[in-house]
Amino acid sequence: MPLSVEEIAERARTGSLRLQAEEFTDPAVRGAFSTYLGSAELSFSDVEFSAESMTVRGHCTVPALGPEPCPAVAEFLADASARTVVGFILVVDAPKWRLPEPFPTHDLSPLRALGAQSPVVVLDATPHTNKETGQERIPVVLGARWELPGLDEPVLFLAAVHEGAFTVSARFPDGLTLPSLRYVADLPGCTGADAVTEHFPAEWQGLLASALPALREVTVSYAPGDGRVTGELEVDLAHEWPLLAGVTLSRVRARVVLDSAARQNGWGGLSVELSAHLSVGGLESDVTVDLPALTAHGELADGSGLFEQATTGLDKNGVGRLSFLCDLRDGAFVVAGALLSPLEIAGIQIEDQTVLVSGGGDRALEVTLAGTLVVGGTRIGVKADRSAQGWGLTVEADRIAFRDISAWTERTMGSGLPASLAELTLRELCFEVVPTPSGRLFAAAGSAEFPLPGGLRARAHLTTRISTGDGPADVEATGSLLLSGPDSSLMELDLVADKDPDATSWTATWAAQEGITLGEALAPLLPTTDSPPAGLPNLLPAVEKVALRYTAPTAAGATSLVLTTDARRARAVLVVTD
Repeated sequence: MPLSVEEIAERARTGSLRLQAEEFTDPAVRGAFSTYLGSAELSFSDVEFSAESMTVRGHCTVPALGPEPCPAVAEFLADASARTVVGFILVVDAPKWRLPEPFPTHDLSPLRALGAQSPVVVLDATPHTNKETGQERIPVVLGARWELPGLDEPVLFLAAVHEGAFTVSARFPDGLTLPSLRYVADLPGCTGADAVTEHFPAEWQGLLASALPALREVTVSYAPGDGRVTGELEVDLAHEWPLLAGVTLSRVRARVVLDSAARQNGWGGLSVELSAHLSVGGLESDVTVDLPALTAHGELADGSGLFEQATTGLDKNGVGRLSFLCDLRDGAFVVAGALLSPLEIAGIQIEDQTVLVSGGGDRALEVTLAGTLVVGGTRIGVKADRSAQGWGLTVEADRIAFRDISAWTERTMGSGLPASLAELTLRELCFEVVPTPSGRLFAAAGSAEFPLPGGLRARAHLTTRISTGDGPADVEATGSLLLSGPDSSLMELDLVADKDPDATSWTATWAAQEGITLGEALAPLLPTTDSPPAGLPNLLPAVEKVALRYTAPTAAGATSLVLTTDARRARAVLVVTD
């Protein structure tokens, strides 16, 4: 006859409990009696019964383990009606470290090196579930008990043996409360793990001291041959930690990874990863916290309120998954997500657009866009900012051909850049395209090496602008030109390119310092293959101005450079061509 829940409670009140195989209908439960208990019945003495957990504690005799009663706990399983007992889980403290058949015949004594007090046998005498259909069940699992400071009862860890190495593990769905975080060092094989607190910054030590951690899961592997211990454990640290005004961590959990092979002067092979739920500035996100940097990163489940608050005007474009980064020291954060419908910025199409919103702490919300721009086959990262006139973009590139930039502005701005600079390769280029009340403005700055004729060496810092409006585009290119010979001092000239984009010439001028002779003024400009300036007349008045007129090579002619120096009552002209 099936065994009822009321019958179990009634029998337990007498201080003893006898279970018979015939009282269970499932063949897996009946088979456990014959195979592992060696009898058709199981008797408990010194019984303590908990109706809430359907658990019996006492002593029972398992013939395969010996004639003496062993400490045991049985947890009963009821059916869906909660009226009939259909099976049980039996946990028996074994008298010997090496278990006999029919149990797995492993020697568990090496676990004593990790602090284990007694071996344990766990017998699963419950019906098969639908999920187990077609799967082979392991009805018996071995384990051991550990006594931990601050806890009333020893803790059971299940054990597995593979190629001589042991793995012990335990899970605590409701959490096993520890007196403090340093008590993790008393877990199996975790000697030295109390150093976990050292991975937290000084400003969080007070939070840790007040925490009442709850152990969730422990897995430790032990190799008796070399004594190496590796493992992982998860500990709930706090339900809620208020960090700053408007910044709160909740459901704070630490994952600790151990490896004794890396131990140096204590426990060196220890890492800590913190997970939590973060609330900051009205945003909610599950995050991982990097220690000791205190940066939290995760994903926002919903960022619509943030974009409405930031008045980005991007609502119609849609945003994909939102990554989230927050500095927990001051509450500053950045939210990033890909635009599902790209935005045209200052009349220019940008690829791979991502929107960035930053704020938090004492910062106002700022919105920027990032993406990729293709110029002459080169992919360049860009960013865009919003102003009263609309969105404008900023681009930075380490190296790019001036010719490619000019072709790009021809296509996007309606005008190229001066052809006299087409042979240059720009370095450290930065340019922007922004809307203006009447149109758009392209402004760029960068440096370049000039290929001047006659062996002259020149460097320049250039700025270029294209402004559009109702009429033709206005184009200009200016900068500073630095000239030097192999042994001469630098001369800096102000450069202005002819405004017509098709023009092939530019002019550079220099106002000389007082007292410089004609020979000294021309020295940096003379080709290195010619005679030195010592033979030039020094009887002329001091030079006041030097002007260069450069013409780039064309199909009709070669490169030329006209050098002109002006004094109060004299002029010298030098022409260099290739």
